[in-house]
Amino acid sequence: MFNRKSWLELWNLLWVFFKVGCFTFGGGLAMLPLIQKEVVDKRGWISESEILDVFAISQSIPGVIAINSGIFIGKKRAGIPGAIAAACGVILPAFLSILLVIAVLYRVKEEPVVAKIFTGIRAASAGLILLAAFKLGKSAIKNRAGLWIALISFAGIAIFNVYAMWAVVFGGAAGYFIHVYQRRAK
Repeated sequence: MFNRKSWLELWNLLWVFFKVGCFTFGGGLAMLPLIQKEVVDKRGWISESEILDVFAISQSIPGVIAINSGIFIGKKRAGIPGAIAAACGVILPAFLSILLVIAVLYRVKEEPVVAKIFTGIRAASAGLILLAAFKLGKSAIKNRAGLWIALISFAGIAIFNVYAMWAVVFGGAAGYFIHVYQRRAK
């Protein structure tokens, strides 16, 4: 099914995208220059214009941009097996890092200092989530109606255990009816 050349191609795809996953910190967009350097500049697998198309498409569809880019490039180079090899290459460094962290934490989880560290991490994470919610709220809530929709949705989820999906449906419906009401009032 696979000859030596096709196995080598799959290995190269895996290795290139493994390096991208290993040496890029900061997530998706930070990976793009390294992907471009590896697949356009160093290897000539695709052209400058093709990489721009890959990045545009990868960013506009659901999923992690580096994985999406790897899948597109891998598929172009070696079909479905190439797409799988490239995706695995991007994912593998994070997966191995998590396994290492779990192995270390499992051994030291009972240590008081570790418990204190995680208390701080949880507090910092809550702060980051609140900051993200605040920034999102500032840009999303444009008027009193938006504020009321946000508050009612929050109360529904936090107090009455309404599924988040229903809060989103409520928000969309409320926004629509407010729009219709405002147009009729003019």
